[in-house]
This record gives sequence, C-alpha cells and structure tokens, in this order.
Amino acid sequence: MTNAAQALTQSLGPAGGIRHIRVNALADLAAVHLYLTEEWEKLDEALSGGTRGGHLSLARCLASGLHRLASYRGPAMVRTSTVGPVMEWYRENRFVTEQGFWTASASAAALREGGPGFVVWSLSARRTAAVTPHAPEQVIFLPGTRFKVLRVMDVRQPLVLMRELFPQEASGHPSHPASAEGSTWLDESILADLESMTAADSRAADPFIPSIATGPRQRPPGLIVTSRTASVLRQ
Repeated sequence: MTNAAQALTQSLGPAGGIRHIRVNALADLAAVHLYLTEEWEKLDEALSGGTRGGHLSLARCLASGLHRLASYRGPAMVRTSTVGPVMEWYRENRFVTEQGFWTASASAAALREGGPGFVVWSLSARRTAAVTPHAPEQVIFLPGTRFKVLRVMDVRQPLVLMRELFPQEASGHPSHPASAEGSTWLDESILADLESMTAADSRAADPFIPSIATGPRQRPPGLIVTSRTASVLRQ
C-alpha cells in the first residue's frame, strides 16, 4: 500500500499531496502492486476460464490501476518454458487474444534466458516501474489485447514475432477476408524491426541488464497454460 501511495503521489506532482489522493485511485494502484507481488497468480487462469467470483473485483481495480500508468510503445519480450506443439499452435493461429494480464519485459535481456521466446511490438502495454521500481523494464498488457503472429522463427531457441493490433483493425476472422492483406506494409515494417532487434541481441552479451518477466506469468501471450491445455498440447 505504501508503494502504491508513493507512486500515485509522484504521478500527481509536487502540488498534489497525499491528502488529495482519491481512495479509488489508491485502491487501483494497490491492486497493481498486489498482482505484481504474485499473491494472485491464478487470476489470469480464472479470467481465461470465464469464471465468476471475487477475483473480478480485483481484476477491475487492476485494469483501472494500469490505465493510470504510462503506456509503452516498442518491443516487449519474454522467454517461456513451453516447447513443441505450442510453436505449431502459433503457426496455425495467426490472430490471438490475451484473456488475462500478460507480463513481459521491455529489456532485450529477457531473450537471453533460454527457451522459446515471444517478441511483441507493443502499442498499449503499461509500464509498472512507478509501482515496482525494482523492475524498471516490466510492462503489462491488459485483458482483451489482440496480437497478430508475424513469423515463427525455427532457430535453436524458437522465437514468435508478433505485433499488437490497433483497436480499429479487424481480427482476421472469415467475415473480414481483407484483414490479413490490408496491413501488409505495417506487418513487413514491424517484422523487419523485430528481426533486426533480435539479430542484434544475439550478438550482444550485456550481463548487467536484468530480465523482469518471471514467475507464473512467464507464459505465451494469448495462451493460458493450465494442466488441461498442457495435456491437449501434448496429444
């Protein structure tokens, strides 16, 4: 709670003291802090399953708190422990929607941890450094964020390159047959940037930039990995 209050006070500037902080704003940022301390590691799974319960109140506060934080536009990345059929899933599903809160890192150091990687060009992810200063490169995507798979790279440690869709973009369903073609120029431009970045990082070896994407949220975007989905993917 203290961290959340300090973060909001700083965001208001010197003229807005703690006395002027609205209770709901403080609760929103407290929800962000609670989520990031991993006391609610099952929240994403519950949201994906569409179950009702007390977790929905936390999710609403968390989403509101994230909207109070600075947005991030640029590459966001994470390494996961998922292998095999998961990569094929992204080849077959070019458009995916994240149903939970997906945590990634704005630091390319996240790609050096080993295992399959996901690199996304972010439009609306939120920086959480104001609430968790020990994780300055951490970003979070909100539920409902849509992504387009640009390429699945078959390298020693596979990489899935994606971009976040603009709100007005069609989602690639059959009812929108032109959606996969109308933004070809944008896909190619972003893909070139992501490939250039990953190639440059593969030649870098900076051990002093920490990766921030850890814990149960270190998972593929748009895919909530539960015991049930894991068994399906192994078939």
